[in-house]
Amino acid sequence: MTVSLQSAGPEPIQQVPLTAILTDAACQARVEIRPGVVRDYRRAMAEQISEGGLRFPPIVLFTDGLLYWLADGFHRILAARDAGLIEFPADVRSGTERDALLFSISCNGAHGLPRTNADKRKAVTLLLADAEWSPWSDREIARPCQASHVFVQKVRRSASGNGYQMGPRKVRRGAAVYEMRAESSSSQPAAPDRVVSTPAEAPCTPGTDRLGIRLPTETAAAFASLSVFETIEKLHAQLAELVDRLAQSPGGEAFQQHVVRKLKDGKLKFCSPELNNFLQKLGSAIPYSGRCPRCHARHAGRAHPGCQLCGGRGWLSQRDFELCPTSERKELERLRA
Repeated sequence: MTVSLQSAGPEPIQQVPLTAILTDAACQARVEIRPGVVRDYRRAMAEQISEGGLRFPPIVLFTDGLLYWLADGFHRILAARDAGLIEFPADVRSGTERDALLFSISCNGAHGLPRTNADKRKAVTLLLADAEWSPWSDREIARPCQASHVFVQKVRRSASGNGYQMGPRKVRRGAAVYEMRAESSSSQPAAPDRVVSTPAEAPCTPGTDRLGIRLPTETAAAFASLSVFETIEKLHAQLAELVDRLAQSPGGEAFQQHVVRKLKDGKLKFCSPELNNFLQKLGSAIPYSGRCPRCHARHAGRAHPGCQLCGGRGWLSQRDFELCPTSERKELERLRA
């Protein structure tokens, strides 16, 4: 890892290898990646490089000294990978995956790609689903999400159902934080906003894909390999466990230089970056949707050989499916039984 001459504040911006950056969905606060934005960024990067140098703003990473979690810049990193870049400028900060998630939730409120209402709802939902953050008051949760406390209240009520009750809340007054109890509201809860999100994954049964949609004959063969993918995933988990066990053993001291340390649930674990990268690549190739939403919308359900999304295969992995615009995905979901 090298340090460039450009600077954004007291700390110099670092050029971080793309292979070292973890783009886990757990740190992604948006509902979906917009493929059109990725394509525009990729073209702009190629033009800037041809003109003498990349001028994109740095991404934001959090690191514990071993791993790098992406907190801001998912569209830029996807574009950089597509453009064939090896490294990217980054503002690297000390922290954990949770720090990266909280930063991801709070960024892009006033700059960058504007957030949709669905993005704001997901940010609020992520905090409400967390055991540590959910007790905070509606105003405290609204602050990092850059939404109104009324919006947070609606999301909290819709997540709790009609039997919503106001439980204990943590409230901040200056530097002091204390717990406040409030009576439940007797008024009827406001109707929840319309949600646009990634569809829940349905069990894959013989004849259906992961969305619960019946498989067409031309793509059914691809889903016959799901058991092989599952076997590989199980073997990967066993191998990862053996790597940790070896590194923890007295005879594995020399092996520790080839793996990285990571704290998990308060315990020291050793893991292989190569194995982690392999698992990410494997996950990006697992058949998920038996139909390409774009082909279905534009070619009457047929797989088009020239489709840039599915490459003419007709089926998509979960990552590629989530790159589809919401409108195209919703048309395909109408086929769900």
